[in-house]
Amino acid sequence: MRINTNVSSLTAQDAAQNTSKSITGSLEKLSTGLRINKASDDASGLAIADKLRTQATSINQGITNGNSAVSLLQIADKSMAEQSNILDTIKAKLIQANTDTTSADGRESIRKDIVKLLEQLDNIAEQTNYNGNVLLQTSASDTNASSALAFQIGESKNDVIKNNAIQSNTNGLGGGAIAITSGGVAAATGSNVIAQGASMEVKEKVGGDMVFKTAVGTDTGSTGQTEKLQVSGVIDSVTNATGAMTISDVDTETAKVLDAIVAASGASGGLTGSASAGYTLASGTKLDLGGLNVSKMTLTTSASDNGITLNSTATDTVKVKNLDKTTDGNVYITGGDIKGGDLLSSLAALTEGQLTKTTADKFQNIIDNALTDLNGYRGDIGSTQNQVESAVRNLMTQATNVKAAESIIRDVDYAAESANFNKQNIISQAGAYAISQANAVQQNVLKLLQ
Repeated sequence: MRINTNVSSLTAQDAAQNTSKSITGSLEKLSTGLRINKASDDASGLAIADKLRTQATSINQGITNGNSAVSLLQIADKSMAEQSNILDTIKAKLIQANTDTTSADGRESIRKDIVKLLEQLDNIAEQTNYNGNVLLQTSASDTNASSALAFQIGESKNDVIKNNAIQSNTNGLGGGAIAITSGGVAAATGSNVIAQGASMEVKEKVGGDMVFKTAVGTDTGSTGQTEKLQVSGVIDSVTNATGAMTISDVDTETAKVLDAIVAASGASGGLTGSASAGYTLASGTKLDLGGLNVSKMTLTTSASDNGITLNSTATDTVKVKNLDKTTDGNVYITGGDIKGGDLLSSLAALTEGQLTKTTADKFQNIIDNALTDLNGYRGDIGSTQNQVESAVRNLMTQATNVKAAESIIRDVDYAAESANFNKQNIISQAGAYAISQANAVQQNVLKLLQ
């Protein structure tokens, strides 16, 4: 028998320490409600649970973004609803002006009222904002179209819902689509066409380029087809599709710019020639005019697949006239969302005595076009709002399920853990008894020494 090393006591103490650690861990879990309080509790479980928690946090922020987006869209919609009321009132006043029972003085009073109403329409576009972001135009001082709205509603950067740009002011409403009947411009098989000898005016262009072709869609490849367009206005660029295109009958300032382009790059730039002999733009070449204000320029092309593309981002009027066409006499227009005709700004600009019976008749159609534009914006907002609300409902379901998945991994099961705590507590008491008995056994050595 040995007394220097009480092996039985040491074994009991070691077991008691392990039990004490287990009790401490169990109490931590019971007090925090978490099964995983540190990485050592469950390393892989912690990694999964943390990822699920981040996912749930991101989804919840997406839900918040969605609810904010709904508020923003409702603000824009309600503001445009008031603008719609204004246009309804103006339409009624124009009808009132378009009758012989209204005197000249009466029409002048109507004009003043209309000008004030359109001023308020612009005020609404200027003042409507969410958190400082103007919604119905670029900014409080810029009447161009607003930027397209984009809302991240989800955990991924790609979970974005977009709403189209809006220009709900007198510079953006009215005009109508290019399919206007005045000036020989009319709708044709889902596209637009300029009859031979007719001209059109584009007050505003939204979207892509204006593409002028001899036929809608794929060309038949027949020979002898030509396009001859006379253009004027602020032109950013001219692009030639296939085959050489000639540029002639240009004004002095435009000739100076074209001569400079020829001198700078020559044939390598795609443009050759001179003002007197005419210029030639090579096939597939884009001629950058940098927003040049052209008073007159004639573009002529003849190829199996014709196509002249004009681009103008300015709000100034761009005029295009179909001078000659040898097939059916028409030039078809495809490309961007092009607006032609007068805008509401033309009505707002009427001065004293300019609102006549004829003018009132003309501007009723413009108000109708403005209402169509406005309803298009509102319809887009409504569709976007429905999409956002659907996304939010889906995210709420996802958030619930993700939190449930995290709970299974991270949260403690109180029934199981309390049973484990009671077990460890009993073991701890038994261990204390074992230590005391191990110490008592050593007393038997004394009997050998008596």
